[in-house]
Amino acid sequence: MSTSQRLELDEIKSIVKQSLLIDRLELEDISAEEITDDMILFGDGLGLDSVEAFEVMVGMEELFGVMVEDIPAEELKLHLKNVQSIAELILLKHTKGMD
Repeated sequence: MSTSQRLELDEIKSIVKQSLLIDRLELEDISAEEITDDMILFGDGLGLDSVEAFEVMVGMEELFGVMVEDIPAEELKLHLKNVQSIAELILLKHTKGMD
């Protein structure tokens, strides 16, 4: 991964933490700084549920122009695992050109 891609990935992760998770989901008990890149977002990790998963997907479209409806459900679960995987999906979609 090039240095410019690394900076872009770090910037995406920052936006995902603050705008997509904290602001959009109105999380009050945690700050963006407390969310690690590899923290599991659903279930035992951050504790998000299926309604919040939907909000994350809608937010990805609104904030980054990333559509996820063409991704199979099992694969999408892997992409929504944590901040790192969400950011990598966003970067991949932008690198490949929007579907």
